[in-house]
Amino acid sequence: MKWWRNIKDIILSFYYPSDQIFLVSFPNSGRTWLMYMVKKILKKIGKEDLHIEYVHDCSEIIIEDGTRQDPYLIFKFTDRFRYLRSKVIFLARDPRDIVASNFHQVTNRAKNPFKFRSKSEFVNHDIFGFKRIIHFFNLWFKNKNKPKEFLLIKYENLLDDTNDLRRMINFLPINVPDELIEKIYNESKADKMRKKELNNQLEGFRDFGKEANKLKVRKARKGSYLSELSSADIVFCNKEMEKLHPFFGYTL
Repeated sequence: MKWWRNIKDIILSFYYPSDQIFLVSFPNSGRTWLMYMVKKILKKIGKEDLHIEYVHDCSEIIIEDGTRQDPYLIFKFTDRFRYLRSKVIFLARDPRDIVASNFHQVTNRAKNPFKFRSKSEFVNHDIFGFKRIIHFFNLWFKNKNKPKEFLLIKYENLLDDTNDLRRMINFLPINVPDELIEKIYNESKADKMRKKELNNQLEGFRDFGKEANKLKVRKARKGSYLSELSSADIVFCNKEMEKLHPFFGYTL
């Protein structure tokens, strides 16, 4: 029952240290890239022991080892009392780009992957597809005041410059010179990371094949959905986007 889940989450919040940092995102929002840059920065300044919990918060339907999550959890339990004593960074990305990328994740980058008759079947699926992303974003808008502090950063901003990366670093209990942030950012551009992935030089990356849609570092650009989704699917997604809270700043 929902009330019992909330009590358990309140209790769980006390198992984390006060001011525990969580980075929350829907899969395929750029979390791996952001984690890579942050970990390199922490290593450079000797703060590798700073613990950040990187979570998808029940939004994923399958993880790379093949484990399939209960896809109904984020619809059944919509409160986030687990984060009461923590600080949350929410990484957002245009939901249309997420769904285009997530299709390849769940069908290519996992053991025992999902199979759909078409990309459109996945996009339009009430539980697995685009509606799931909108629900997750709106769920977090409603819960953004539960953590002690909440910071929204956006993948699109990270693609443009270091401002959101710097905002995240400033959110942490550390001091980092601007020039180091710029250096790590420039060393972590998508083309360089893709080359490293192809050469198996990225620690912790599972190898599911070297074809473009099996890589973790795929297109890494804004608006990729325009060339990856059908016109009918784009119309469907745009209609659902009307339900997304304007807090996130994504427009049609």
